Amino acid sequence: MLSSISQRVSSLVHRHSNGHDAAAQDGDTDNANYTQNQNGVVDTNPSKNWDFTIVFKGAKDLARGDLLSSDPFLEVYLGPPEDKESLAFVTGVQWSTLNPTWDATWHLLNVTDGMMLQILVKDKNKMMVDTDLGRASLLLGAKLEGTQEHVLDVWRGDDRKQGQVIVQTTGTRSVGHSASLPKASTRGPARFSRHTSYAAGVLTREKKYEFYTYRVRLYHLFDVFGHDPRYYQHWNVEYDAAKRIFADTLEGLNIRNALHSQHSYLYRHGRNTVYDSLESGEDLGNLLHSDRLKKDPHQDLKMVVFTYSIVPRGLYFSETGAAFFQDFMSKHAMHANRAQEVIYAGEFRLYRDEKNNNAWTLLIDNNSGTYAPKKEDLPKVKRLFELNFPDLVVKAVDRKDPALKEIVDATKRLEEAQAAQSQGLTLFGNTSKSEQEVLDSHKQAGHQCEV
Repeated sequence: MLSSISQRVSSLVHRHSNGHDAAAQDGDTDNANYTQNQNGVVDTNPSKNWDFTIVFKGAKDLARGDLLSSDPFLEVYLGPPEDKESLAFVTGVQWSTLNPTWDATWHLLNVTDGMMLQILVKDKNKMMVDTDLGRASLLLGAKLEGTQEHVLDVWRGDDRKQGQVIVQTTGTRSVGHSASLPKASTRGPARFSRHTSYAAGVLTREKKYEFYTYRVRLYHLFDVFGHDPRYYQHWNVEYDAAKRIFADTLEGLNIRNALHSQHSYLYRHGRNTVYDSLESGEDLGNLLHSDRLKKDPHQDLKMVVFTYSIVPRGLYFSETGAAFFQDFMSKHAMHANRAQEVIYAGEFRLYRDEKNNNAWTLLIDNNSGTYAPKKEDLPKVKRLFELNFPDLVVKAVDRKDPALKEIVDATKRLEEAQAAQSQGLTLFGNTSKSEQEVLDSHKQAGHQCEV
């Protein structure tokens, strides 16, 4: 049965894998476009703009965000932080130090001479608003050609200096595809955080008592989908569960508060949170499957399902576990932190396709009752993932696709067998609990879960 399904999904992928979208080649300078000037001399650097590889190495002598120390991280913007068009980057959190080391790399393309890099230094507060420790800035352009190291003063809100940020830049002239871009862009890498919940791991009966949720800051999100929320996926007004969640009633308010509590708990930051970057489909496959493949190298990864929601702040997802999520009013609304609209939502599977050179293949759909994403936008989803992971084979299919339906049915049978082994425990309880209990759990969980 499963081998038959494997053949169906392989053919499904091959029918649609005629090469990646040309836009997925951002930053590819192997086939640079050289031009001749009026004297017939080949000019290999026709652009006046710059490509930069920037390494945020660390900082020293930062201000204290708490009584004794800080948990510092950087938010970096190419342009004003308040401008939605500004490219953004975030490092991981370094806990309990005033002298952090990040060594986080960001690649920028087609940067105009004179653009300002704004660096915000922040202290991570696990369940509250993050504390501003100060800011630094760096002017990008011709003066930064080659590799240079910069020690930048951090200025606090009261115009006092406190600490320094160490940044390394490598600047080269934009050529080829980079030089042809209409504006400054990036080739990532996509930064991610992996959040660990031990209580949820117990409930899903994981041997390590760990359950993971993931957030990935996908690039080119607004290039593909735009900034206008009117064109995003509004909650499904024809879906009864969604109508209960988003109703302007006391019950609706309580359900949304419960979803926010669940999101805050599962995406909270702590010392076990892993921060790193993803540059390829290989990286993504290792992140999601390396542990399980060590336990069972022959596991059919097409049976491993992830539920995802894409919102303006990135991709949020986790493995879809029937034993754990069965009492959630909406998995997609939880991942989206009760948002009334999302950029997209559904489920995906990531596996190696033996019939396609064993390449990592993403089979992603629009299976979300809460948001009911339009199938017409599936090509945008495909393009988005190809831009972020150029070596990834992406197949975006409608939830009603016959080949996908076979896989879904087989997965459900497997999940039902696994769920039958559980004791029916839940982490948050059923959303039908009394209004006061829901509100109490909401207050205890706090209100802040941003990176």
